Amino acid sequence: MRVRAAGWSVAVIDYRPFGGTCALRGCDPKKMLVGGASALDHVRRMSGNGVAGDVHIDWPELIAFKRTFTDPVPEKHEHRYEEKGIHTYHGHARFAGRNSLTVDSEKS
Repeated sequence: MRVRAAGWSVAVIDYRPFGGTCALRGCDPKKMLVGGASALDHVRRMSGNGVAGDVHIDWPELIAFKRTFTDPVPEKHEHRYEEKGIHTYHGHARFAGRNSLTVDSEKS
């Protein structure tokens, strides 16, 4: 964003959905999954000390909850890039020359 704001031409290329590891596959999704496991662990440790009942993780529901956070990320990133005048390309990038790239064999 800063480079574009400075007047340079900028492009983002990724073969995965835009958003990066932390937001889509790492930090943020991990917090949702660890939160569910932590709640289960806490209930089990409190069992017999005023907390009763069968508690379990419903993995499809927990994953669906996680996706409410991760699924919107790529579109939000792409929209933000577009607003800032940053070009976006989906695919694998390779240098094709000193000042050119190919994205999945399409020269840019």
